[in-house]
Amino acid sequence: MNVRLLAALLTILAASSCFAADEPVPERPLQVGVLLFEGVELLDFAGPAEVFIVAGHGDWFEVHTIAASKKPLKTMGGITVTPSHSYEDAPKIDIVVIPGGAMSNVGRDGVDWIRRSATDAKITMSVCMGAFLLAQAGLLDGIEATTHHWGISSLRRQTPKCKVVEGKRFVDSGKIITTAGVTAGIDGALHVVKRLRGEEGAKWTAEEWMEYRVSKSVGKGEAATTEEAK
Repeated sequence: MNVRLLAALLTILAASSCFAADEPVPERPLQVGVLLFEGVELLDFAGPAEVFIVAGHGDWFEVHTIAASKKPLKTMGGITVTPSHSYEDAPKIDIVVIPGGAMSNVGRDGVDWIRRSATDAKITMSVCMGAFLLAQAGLLDGIEATTHHWGISSLRRQTPKCKVVEGKRFVDSGKIITTAGVTAGIDGALHVVKRLRGEEGAKWTAEEWMEYRVSKSVGKGEAATTEEAK
């Protein structure tokens, strides 16, 4: 096949994946801000970051890593990473990703950054125990949320105004999306892609690039309902 024709077909296929989006298709790449901190759980942030980096052949999102400073830090398990931004120089963020890990290292400044960023963001998503940071920021009151199954009881005690759901890979409460443990962050990020760019866009990212077999909740955008949570 002619190379130019193949390129044109790929462009058409990528564009067509936007047609079934749940929300108006953004006119520009959306800015994704991934919180980092000493002892952050590696896959909690790397999984969703990979989804956003490759979605739309790399054209739909720009991913930034954000921490208290731009000094190198170590993840849980000792992998060294260097944040691209500090809280002070971070760009305006459209999608905030809050992973779990050694969350006591986030501190008051980090929680304040989460709260401020979530105010203007389209979506704030926690991964695994990162839901507890959203709770500290006061972002779970009056909504449904989930976390790693080890943390369900504790989250219920800490956030009595939140309806904590178990047995779901992710819970979509509009501006706030929470996910279950570790790999569920990938499902949550794919769900964000589905909401904003359509199911085919999420499916391509998962199956063609990542070879990730998504749960049915990602493909259908299923979120917990009050009836399901009972």
